[in-house]
Amino acid sequence: MTPRQLRTRPADRAEARGRLAVAQKYLEVAELVSEEPGAGANVCVGVAVLAAIAASDAVCIGATGERYSGTDHAAAATLLERVDRELGRALKRVVDVKNESHYGSGLIGEADRTMALRNARHLVEEARQRLRP
Repeated sequence: MTPRQLRTRPADRAEARGRLAVAQKYLEVAELVSEEPGAGANVCVGVAVLAAIAASDAVCIGATGERYSGTDHAAAATLLERVDRELGRALKRVVDVKNESHYGSGLIGEADRTMALRNARHLVEEARQRLRP
């Protein structure tokens, strides 16, 4: 069975490093609000999602010279899964709470905050490791 075609665009190692820098900064901001109650959980998760997506871009570029170029972040997880199954699943878990954190009317629970931070940290660390000079 042929894998489904995903929208990608070429990118170089400099762009991968740039996406990693962005991922690290998003994660830093997520960590700053990681203990704040109430709406702080939504902000923490929302920014952790952005960190995870940027780290995913960095990993994909480093491995394939391409990154996902569409708006469907679940498809970005599918692309990452082609590089590393476990990392793709980590991104999918984080992306699954994206809409609720960014656009939802309720507050994110502690379990989702913990999960998003754990997976974002893992993705950022993997990107760091894979892009070492």
